[in-house]
Amino acid sequence: MKVGSGMGLIVCILLPIVLLLFGVLDKLQTISGILLLCGLWAIIYGVTFGKITDRLYDVGAGIIVIAISTFVFFPIQYVAGLVLISIIGLVLASVAMPRKKVKTS
Repeated sequence: MKVGSGMGLIVCILLPIVLLLFGVLDKLQTISGILLLCGLWAIIYGVTFGKITDRLYDVGAGIIVIAISTFVFFPIQYVAGLVLISIIGLVLASVAMPRKKVKTS
């Protein structure tokens, strides 16, 4: 059975909505929960199921989405700072990653 990113994203979206319907979460917490679970799924998918060439971008996107999901807990300027730090870290990691050399014939 092949695991796709869409299957995990459906679960990540539906689980907080179910908790909203049962009254466990309010609307903002539901949105934050969806973003948090989607970011975690992007990291898990990128590390375990995704292509090796896309791993850095999947994990980086997951970290950025998780940083965005903290808007419920932190003031918006801190969230923006976390997102910028995540983007800078992703850029630095992409620069530091060794590139495969292409053989020319």
